[in-house]
Amino acid sequence: MTGTSGGPSRVPAPDRAPTATPARPDRRPTARSLASLLAGRTAFRLALLGANAVLLASWGEAGYEPYAAAMGTAQVLTTLTTLGIEKSALKLVPRALRTGPQLITVLLASALLLAGAAVLWLAGTALFVRSGGSGGSGGSTVALGLLAGLYAALLGLNTVLVGLCRALDRNRADVLNFAVLSLVIATGAGGASLLGWGPAAFTGWILGGTALLNLAQLPALYRATGRPVRGGVVRPVMTTSALMACGDIAASGTVSVLFVLLGASRHHEQTGHLYLMILASSVLLNGFGYLLRLFQPHVSLTLRSVDPASLDRRVVRRLLPVAAVGAVWSAGSLWLAWSAQQSGLVAPPVAVLLLYVLGVPLVFTVGSLNYLLENATPYTLRATAVSALGGLLCAVLSGLVLVPALGALGAVTALTAGEVAHAVLARLLLRSRTFRSPPLRSSPPLRGRAPKTRTTTPPITRPTVPTDLGAPR
Repeated sequence: MTGTSGGPSRVPAPDRAPTATPARPDRRPTARSLASLLAGRTAFRLALLGANAVLLASWGEAGYEPYAAAMGTAQVLTTLTTLGIEKSALKLVPRALRTGPQLITVLLASALLLAGAAVLWLAGTALFVRSGGSGGSGGSTVALGLLAGLYAALLGLNTVLVGLCRALDRNRADVLNFAVLSLVIATGAGGASLLGWGPAAFTGWILGGTALLNLAQLPALYRATGRPVRGGVVRPVMTTSALMACGDIAASGTVSVLFVLLGASRHHEQTGHLYLMILASSVLLNGFGYLLRLFQPHVSLTLRSVDPASLDRRVVRRLLPVAAVGAVWSAGSLWLAWSAQQSGLVAPPVAVLLLYVLGVPLVFTVGSLNYLLENATPYTLRATAVSALGGLLCAVLSGLVLVPALGALGAVTALTAGEVAHAVLARLLLRSRTFRSPPLRSSPPLRGRAPKTRTTTPPITRPTVPTDLGAPR
């Protein structure tokens, strides 16, 4: 570095290159970590499903119906309190080389604020309804709805907290969290069966256990935060979280609205059937979604450097055929399930489950395409977010017609109609703009001093993935 000639004294110059693009650790999950993480989440879902079967047997349909209606309606709060924060963390934190602690600060604060806002809203709603003079069974319904809403909000916060732990490569916290939560749910079901706990007592028990688990996660996450937080960090995190939340909000919002429509219809006794179907399918669907999130850091880094023409050929062009086949398949599945129920071949709950199982391939396919699009370019993320909200609107409009006529079968059909609309709208939004998105190598460079040798070697092979969101050099 101190030599005067242009020979060997210039050799140490490449020492600056690693500081511009430090190597990232390989975050692809191993088979052992995948097995342990999936086992913990599967145990939680199976415990939840088994507990609800015990609750139905202990309380009967008359006692189980208000519990199912309260929990089903409150499900949207779980999504609202996460608001894409978990997916944003899994996408941004592993690739951040200097701003990881600042990202954790923003994401953790956002999760706590959303959960706090949900709790305050629930408390205010309960006080307003109580001041209206609800008493007797109406007062118990309000109390159960409040407990269910608080549990849903804290469960969403719990999902974010363990997601942040996984983003920091602390997978053990995730496994232990859901193992303990499974135990809490199982003991609550035992209390309902052996001690005669009612819906309010059971919901209060699992609410308390979830709250304690959240408190147990906070100290380690607080130590991982970093301050002060630069302004250039907050905006990308908030934008990514909001857009990635649209799909989850649309899915949960659709289920909650359909529960309201079903409870207000003449088929309100089928609310328990629909809730059991949602729980049974959640073991499979949430396991699939959880597996996708485990691979999300690796997938997002890969897709951000993909060629737009390749993305159009492999993903976008498949949306319309999937929607067409899905529409025909859904109509045939509805006819089959309705005919089997009307002829007495299967009981109504089995018909509902049959119809949903037949719709799972469509849900999986659309969900996979959506997963690829939201982890690709910023434009595809915006397009799939808008199309998810369009799918919500289509499902609600379909439910207004189908639920009063067909009950729970109509609700499941409305769900699949929303998936078809999601795929169609995404295709329409991306059809004319796919090749107009700016080339990947035209993205503005990261802040900092560019190496002097950059003009002689075009950085064509380097993915244009922002790693530090404006971190100081």
